[in-house]
Amino acid sequence: MAEDIEFYKRRLARERNARKQAEALIEQKSLELFYQAQERELALRESEERYRLLVESSPDAILVESDGRIVFANAAAQHLFHADSADVLLNRTMTELAAPACQAQVATAIHELKRDGSSRAGEEQALRLDGKIIDITVTRLSFQYRGNRAVHMVARDISERKELETRLHYQATHDTLTGLPNRNLLVDRLDLAIAEARRENRRFMVSFIDLDRFKWINDSFGHNAGDALLQSVASGMSACLRESDLLARIGGDEFVLLLCNTSSEDESVSVLRRVMAAVNHRVTIDGHVIVVTCSAGCSVYPDDGDTADALLRSSDAAMYRAKEAGRNTMQLYNPDLRSRFNERVKLQTDLRYALERDELDLHYQLQVEIHSGSIKGVEALLRWKHPELGNIAPSRFIPIAEESGLIQSIGEWVLRRACAQNKSWQLAGIPPIRISVNLSAKQVNRQGLESQVAQCLAATQLDPAWLELELTESASMDDPDKTLTLMHSLRKLGVALSIDDFGTGYSNMQYLRLFPVEKLKIDGSFVKGIVHDTGCRAIVDAMISLAHRLGLTVVAEMAETANQVSILAACGCDQIQGNFYSKPIPADQCAELLSAGRMSELNSLGA
Repeated sequence: MAEDIEFYKRRLARERNARKQAEALIEQKSLELFYQAQERELALRESEERYRLLVESSPDAILVESDGRIVFANAAAQHLFHADSADVLLNRTMTELAAPACQAQVATAIHELKRDGSSRAGEEQALRLDGKIIDITVTRLSFQYRGNRAVHMVARDISERKELETRLHYQATHDTLTGLPNRNLLVDRLDLAIAEARRENRRFMVSFIDLDRFKWINDSFGHNAGDALLQSVASGMSACLRESDLLARIGGDEFVLLLCNTSSEDESVSVLRRVMAAVNHRVTIDGHVIVVTCSAGCSVYPDDGDTADALLRSSDAAMYRAKEAGRNTMQLYNPDLRSRFNERVKLQTDLRYALERDELDLHYQLQVEIHSGSIKGVEALLRWKHPELGNIAPSRFIPIAEESGLIQSIGEWVLRRACAQNKSWQLAGIPPIRISVNLSAKQVNRQGLESQVAQCLAATQLDPAWLELELTESASMDDPDKTLTLMHSLRKLGVALSIDDFGTGYSNMQYLRLFPVEKLKIDGSFVKGIVHDTGCRAIVDAMISLAHRLGLTVVAEMAETANQVSILAACGCDQIQGNFYSKPIPADQCAELLSAGRMSELNSLGA
């Protein structure tokens, strides 16, 4: 019995110890759980505080919409939407904050977001509370909020970026000087017009417009004056256009007009004529009144091309034909113009290398006194022997040289070559004779001509008395005050001056009287008609009489027949230059004639 009692005592003691240990362990674990719960709560509070600080300090606008109303908006949202406080945004909808044009799109996006639980990102426009529409980039995602499906929205103002993109796009597609579309936008619109015309089986017209003599205006009055003229012309042309028309500036003084919605080709031409009429007017630059005109070439889709490039090339070719026809006119494209245009491009390209390839040469035509047959001078005339095309007429390549600017270097070469040849003749024992050299309008208008002439004379050691410079009547009268100053500077060098192509331009008699020239050269177009046209004869007679009253010697160009020479002699003409006495001939043949010093009908090379 005692043993049993002792056994139970020990057992009870063990149980008490075990219970105490268990209670201690439970107390320990409870404390651990308590502390863990405290740590988790603290971490949660810290996390919530970090999230709150992150949301509140975020530079992006953050809004939460639940049950169809905004329940949260941070400070950045207040700033983005120009609200007095963030609370002002509460109870509104995200759709209300979208720009009117985007509200349907935003409502659809939110509906789909709540339905499939995905996220949406993109760019749209928002409506600020002050009524201003702004561009924003926005991301929306769906999440559970208090048991409901809610929408979380993050937005950022990108208005400045969009404005910059708009400006950059405008600069990439528009001409900075005139504000007109540039070549990039023109080609895009042309491609679109071609696609529409092909789909609807329609035609449309493209016109290439180029200002006449613009380079001369730029060279004479400076680039500021040229820019002002381009702006004025662009404004005038734009005022004539319909809403469906497009006028682009593709470079320099070149414009392209796209005429799409016209019922007929005649209607397109009528619009083009209005545009050309807007260009053709008088402008005053630095006190000088200048008549501005333009030339236009037209191509039609699909007859003259079915791509933007083909239509532009065709209208460009037609425009060049309009230039060749006398300027201030329009020309419709035809297939023959393509070969002419290609030839012109080839000539311009080859002309750039003609000097260095030694393809250019000078021929010389005598100026003979009518009554005595004495040779009074020679004119240096430029010739080009193309390695493939043979001899090319000056009337074909000189206009190209002038328009391309090559006339400057070619003109300088002609002057130097002519002076060197004259000096060579003198050293060979040929009696000194005056050699005349034509100056192009671009040479006359370019600064430094006097220095160029002086350097040429010094380099060739030619006495200035044996050089005569010819200025055309038109070039002389473009800016007569400037021309008068130039002429006096050249006369100080000792060279002689003459007016070429007299009768084809417009002369101010006051300036003609003041110009220090010795000769007037009557244009050959009058000489050609002098035998059968009494009007031509009267004009020639009047020009000779005028020149003599001014104390000038008269030279008649392109005299080819005895009848012409006889009438010119009767009118009192002093000298003849033409095939009647001598065609333009190489230097060695000319030297033989100069050695003789006198011409007669019997030894005429033109017989």
